[in-house]
Amino acid sequence: MTNYFRRARVYVVGKQVMPQADVQRFLDDEGAVWITDTDNPAHRIPELAGRICYMSFGEKQGRKENAPYLANIIEVGHGSVLEHSVISLLFTGISRSLTHELVRHRAGFGYSQLSQRYVDETEANFVVPPAIQGDTALEGMLKDLCEQSLKVYGALTDRLAERMAAPQALVDFAVKEGALVEQPGGKFFMPDGDGGGKTLAEWQRLAGSDEATQKQLKKLTIRARRKSAREAARAVLPNATETKIFVTGNARAWRHFIEMRGDTHAEAEIRALACDVCRVLQKEAPNLFGDYVIDRMPDGSERTRTIHRKV
Repeated sequence: MTNYFRRARVYVVGKQVMPQADVQRFLDDEGAVWITDTDNPAHRIPELAGRICYMSFGEKQGRKENAPYLANIIEVGHGSVLEHSVISLLFTGISRSLTHELVRHRAGFGYSQLSQRYVDETEANFVVPPAIQGDTALEGMLKDLCEQSLKVYGALTDRLAERMAAPQALVDFAVKEGALVEQPGGKFFMPDGDGGGKTLAEWQRLAGSDEATQKQLKKLTIRARRKSAREAARAVLPNATETKIFVTGNARAWRHFIEMRGDTHAEAEIRALACDVCRVLQKEAPNLFGDYVIDRMPDGSERTRTIHRKV
């Protein structure tokens, strides 16, 4: 059954650790004392990084609480130390349209997204854009299009898979995937040596007449043929197709994302995501993201804002 998502799902899937033994070894080597009041690595790491810049330990350590220390860092715009704190989030229930914008955020981010070349999308889900949500007629139009695109996708995949199993195509895929290896003299061999050396024309004739050879070539090329069929058929899937993406970003990069995509001028779906990301990160690292406010707009949507922009 096709699902239609109306809001992204955000999962915290990766956090940093701070090896206390090595931190203490550094402090001992320097004859330094560091006093802080937090055990949260997301807070401790940028504080240590900032203190390294001025060696503000022991008698030179002014603020002994993490929250005011990081608040000062954010206020003066010393954002480079925030780049040492890294959090990984997993987004699902988002559209390909959204990820086209998301991956434009390059500095400080890493991405791993669901592949439409390898994953069968015959049972794909979709995302209803915020502007369409609640309008029965418009939602019906969108769903009709999405359902039709799945039918065309399935038909294209089946027809392409059938065409790619023809004798000539099987041999072409076998060569491309290294299942048939060319040797001097224009002869092609299977890597295990079975079948002996043959020209491509001979392999094509054998693939069309010998059931065992055809079966073996199909087995050797099945992944490549499936991928090729899906990569062509995906052309008919709309931008509303749901996807999943694993995103790792440092705190400074996440702040930039929240500011840019949580702004009122941002596209509605990614703006909602930015607000949700803000909530998640405020819970994970309130001393790094606590200055953000999430406002509800007259139309019911949300936006983010802070007085400390572009840290």
